[in-house]
Amino acid sequence: MADGSGDGAGPPPGILSWFPWGQQDLPGWRFDVITLLAVIGEGSVAEHAATITSSTLCLLPRIIPAPQALLRPTRPQRLPEVTAKMSGVYGGTVLDTVGFFANIIHPLEDLKPFAFKVLEIKHTHLVEAYDCHGQSKPKGRGRLWFPWLGRTRPKKVAESRPGMAPNNDKSTSSGSNHKEDNTLSSPTTTTANHLHHAELGQAPRALQKSATLSEKFTDVLTNPTMVNSEERYTVPPALYSPIHIISFVSFLLTIALIAMAAIWKDGTAIVAILLISLASSVVGYASWWRPLLMNRRTTNKVPKGDVVIRTREGAFVLIRCTEEVARELYSGTEECQYVSTKYHRAFMGLGMVLLMVAVVLLGNCGWNSQVFIGGAYIFLNGVYWVMGLLPHEYFWDLSRYRCVDITPEDAKRADKPTSEDPREGTPSFTRTLWYAIRETGRGAWVDRSGALPGTDQWKKWRDEAVRAAWRGERDWKAVKRKNDIMKEDLDQTLLEPGVDGMMERVDEAEQRAPLLEVQPIRRQGTFSG
Repeated sequence: MADGSGDGAGPPPGILSWFPWGQQDLPGWRFDVITLLAVIGEGSVAEHAATITSSTLCLLPRIIPAPQALLRPTRPQRLPEVTAKMSGVYGGTVLDTVGFFANIIHPLEDLKPFAFKVLEIKHTHLVEAYDCHGQSKPKGRGRLWFPWLGRTRPKKVAESRPGMAPNNDKSTSSGSNHKEDNTLSSPTTTTANHLHHAELGQAPRALQKSATLSEKFTDVLTNPTMVNSEERYTVPPALYSPIHIISFVSFLLTIALIAMAAIWKDGTAIVAILLISLASSVVGYASWWRPLLMNRRTTNKVPKGDVVIRTREGAFVLIRCTEEVARELYSGTEECQYVSTKYHRAFMGLGMVLLMVAVVLLGNCGWNSQVFIGGAYIFLNGVYWVMGLLPHEYFWDLSRYRCVDITPEDAKRADKPTSEDPREGTPSFTRTLWYAIRETGRGAWVDRSGALPGTDQWKKWRDEAVRAAWRGERDWKAVKRKNDIMKEDLDQTLLEPGVDGMMERVDEAEQRAPLLEVQPIRRQGTFSG
């Protein structure tokens, strides 16, 4: 009954009398725990706090489980990172973490011990408008259902506006020399320039393609003020993100709850749902943010941006990329740019008050309203828990980057036995490190990252490995040579002259590889604070 009174009938016969009957009259069913259902599931919501508040849909008035998970006294300024040893092959950069978006493109936690991969990451927002003969290339097509939604065309690129956040597509490159001149005067000049490059045997310059309809929809969800501008944020939330879908479903579910409460003439339920929905919007606005990636503002020639990542399990990943890609995904910072900057704490306080009042009112709703509100929260908690099982790539639009696995055939099975040879055919740290040195042709990054100890024996092995890589000896016996070097003059290396001239024993612990251990793979901090 809508008024919550008992129906006046006696208890059912038989075994059914063992259970409560009626509605709110004792000993009937009671729904006083509805307030607990409204605030339970904080862990699931906190896990998706970053994606929930990264688009304009966080402003939708809707019910969400445990909205207090978004009530943070301080907001994080950077995205969470994953611990791993990362070193630049040419630039000399050494870091102990890998960026948030880079780990989504190639999850490090999926790497097996002693695995090895070579990945090539390029920008996809630049297209080659003309081939080497000066002929126009076919227009690209999008990935949606209708081809016309994804058509692209070369266009003139405007200069970046002063004060624009360094998170747009202007200061990027796509050539091997890491320089890009995107200033074009006219289609005629463009054709002439590409013909000139073709005559010189050079690759034509890349042009920035215009945004597709799906990208414009994504811009609306990310930042409506940029819809008619030339800039686009580097990594916006995906248009069909599960968070977007469940946010819209929650909004429709909230409207349905209010409509049913109106039919039952339950004013307390209407006010409670309105307040808790308004609290979600207020807290969402206070936490609304956009990812801000670092990029290069100059066009001077710089070394290549290739980086090598080493995990604690001895796996290596070589990333071949330009300095612009490396700056965005690896060596640069991934910061959070918030929409609300001045009155963050005021909005959080208002949201907390609205939430407390709404929780009190939920406990005084009619029986029917409590049943439907409780069912809605149970459903949403289950959905948010299931979303935690999905890969992060479903939540972010990483179409800006194209990642291709170019691992050589003779290195793809680094984490598995490859032959009957007990030394060279068995997975080991030495063999995987040799694969990384062989593909980079460099050895300085090995010392900087602490992948090898600084003893003379290991330095000798490293130098021989680099020379073998330069000579193209892909079948060089890395493990055998390491064992031979370690055995050379072993008795003599155990003793060396000390300060007073006396022979002292050398600490054998210096021989241990790697020199610097990597912390277990985990995210450095969480977005929920």
